[in-house]
Amino acid sequence: MRRHDCYLRCLNVNVGTNLAIVDIGLIANPASGKDIRRLMARASIFDNQEKTAIVGRCLAGIRGIGEATIHYLPDTHNIVSSALDRMKVVGNALPIELEGSAADSTRAAEALRGVDVVISLGGDGTNRAIAKGWLDVPLIPLSTGTNNAFPIMVEATTAGIAAAMVAGGMVDIDSVSMVSKVIHVDVEGEEPDLALVDAVVTKDRFLGTRALTDVNAFESAVVSNADPSRVGMSGVAGCVHPIGIKEDAGVELVFCPGSEMFKSIELTTPLAPGVLRNVSLSEYRVLGLGESVQHRIQGVLAFDGERERIVKEERIVRFSIERDGPKVVDIERTLDDAAQNGLFKCD
Repeated sequence: MRRHDCYLRCLNVNVGTNLAIVDIGLIANPASGKDIRRLMARASIFDNQEKTAIVGRCLAGIRGIGEATIHYLPDTHNIVSSALDRMKVVGNALPIELEGSAADSTRAAEALRGVDVVISLGGDGTNRAIAKGWLDVPLIPLSTGTNNAFPIMVEATTAGIAAAMVAGGMVDIDSVSMVSKVIHVDVEGEEPDLALVDAVVTKDRFLGTRALTDVNAFESAVVSNADPSRVGMSGVAGCVHPIGIKEDAGVELVFCPGSEMFKSIELTTPLAPGVLRNVSLSEYRVLGLGESVQHRIQGVLAFDGERERIVKEERIVRFSIERDGPKVVDIERTLDDAAQNGLFKCD
């Protein structure tokens, strides 16, 4: 991407004479946080009006620090463009063809390669789509999805401030970010794939509604971050062996629905907001980074909470966890560093 002659100009922040060329990307998924799982559970719905308000607060945070060139996915519901209009900020729409699917986020991430930081609005699936387009993207992922095991829930104004500071080099991004773990999925004779949080093998033969709710269809799963406070497969794995985002490991789960003979662990855990299920496991084990497991599979693969890929004929599928994914900015650490260095003090 051609860099734009737009300089970070201090308005309220004491940065002395430091200037930097700043490009910030924005990807908002209009479909996130509104699927059947949230509707059935009467969970909070992130409608597009709320997403526009979130983007507007991000822009307010960015503009409070200085000027930046905003490059954005021109989504089918005009989420970002509406916020730009309301905030009277000029943005550059990415020249991509829209399909109204996750592929839009993937193409947007590809087009954004080279910007200083990307802010995303979505859930686990949205950020997976972004990672497919730019694996090591410098990212601030804001939660507006269904299962939000990967993105963070934070005030959007502070997210905008943090984005401007790391983009402008006022805070060193390497000191306030962490490279995410990624589950790499290699399908024999087919294109590889990836997941950020979980990759699940199911007995299903069709994608259907995509949502994972039928525990009797689960065969196995590889989970990168096992957190009992989350919903979805991250929560299931966290109930048997918690593994945090900083640990260089993951968990493999083997399910045994309806089989008393092989059952060793029975759990009650939330698979989606407001939806608890009994889950039966025959075994689990910890996987180190680079360690692989493989299964002979014919069925549907689900990634980050959604059925995504049909393996029509029996294939060997290999799963491994690596730390080579999005570089996620820690907003709290960013603002702490800024405060300790006196960047919030006005001249």
